[in-house]
Amino acid sequence: MSSHHIIEPNQINRVHLNHFSPIYEFYHQKLKVDSLKGARESTKQYIVSSVFSAFEDQLTAAEFLYMNDYFDELNQFIATPPYHQDIKKLYRIVLDRKKTPLTHKDLDEIKKLSFTHPSLRCMHLFLLVYAHYDVRKYAGMDNYSEDILEMMYTINEPLFHYYMRLRFDEVTFHHYWKTNHMILAKKFAYKYINAGLAPRKQLTMNHHLSLCHVFESYEASMHYVNIALKFAEENKFSKSIEIINNQTIPFISSFHGKTEKVRTSDPVETAHQAIVKGDYTKAIRILSSIQSPTPYQDSYLGLAKKDLQLLRKAKDRFVSDYRDLFFAQLPEYYMKRIIKAL
Repeated sequence: MSSHHIIEPNQINRVHLNHFSPIYEFYHQKLKVDSLKGARESTKQYIVSSVFSAFEDQLTAAEFLYMNDYFDELNQFIATPPYHQDIKKLYRIVLDRKKTPLTHKDLDEIKKLSFTHPSLRCMHLFLLVYAHYDVRKYAGMDNYSEDILEMMYTINEPLFHYYMRLRFDEVTFHHYWKTNHMILAKKFAYKYINAGLAPRKQLTMNHHLSLCHVFESYEASMHYVNIALKFAEENKFSKSIEIINNQTIPFISSFHGKTEKVRTSDPVETAHQAIVKGDYTKAIRILSSIQSPTPYQDSYLGLAKKDLQLLRKAKDRFVSDYRDLFFAQLPEYYMKRIIKAL
């Protein structure tokens, strides 16, 4: 399928998608004659050099800039006086979240916001889901999925609708991942990856997929993490490179007992490697020094101490505190290893 077909509305959605913004028209034409990267760059330049009066056009411009990782341009865009205050308000939160995850207080404040325009109401619902994920309440999608789908049928601009569909696929993937419905999670992940995403979003989803496969296949897990690392290195995403090299690859390798030639500066993953190598004293010393351990860290400590009670506590915390049924399997695997070795 040619790139321009990806953003075209299907026959069902054409009924309510009746405002074809100049941004959609421009991007659609560029995708016919240029690469995905080239079309994105051209459309970005078109947006930053134009002034849009229609509300839907302003919203589409902001969403295009965000979804294609043009964060500096979006920051300048929402600082421009002619643009609608509600758009600025929402995308200010979206941009700030890139630097600092939302807190419980932020979640409460976002709940108080109210919008009349259907597209803004849809975006507001997504923000509520993101806020739940940021505070590790992974069941947050349960409260909003039906409302999001309903709102998506009231959006009237095709490019904004396309990006809302991508957001829906992404949060639905997270929902199924954290509830441990892996066939459905992978279905939405592959759909998301094949939608013409910007490099950072390709990186993020491949990184997630590497973790999705960690319990079932070392090879599959490493396959996806190496794709993520390639995106990070090609685009010089230094923070992502550091996380992948010092946390994700060591975690996958240690879980599968393949620590040879794997190096990490992360103390927790250093402890994980020490467990694999049988240096339990070192692992316990590192992990016991952590003031407020996460369930992940308690899982490692439980394995190092061969403490089944601590591992049960870690599992309970994954379920009760995070609603994360996927990673609740981690202490389960460690309990089985301990019992098998007895």
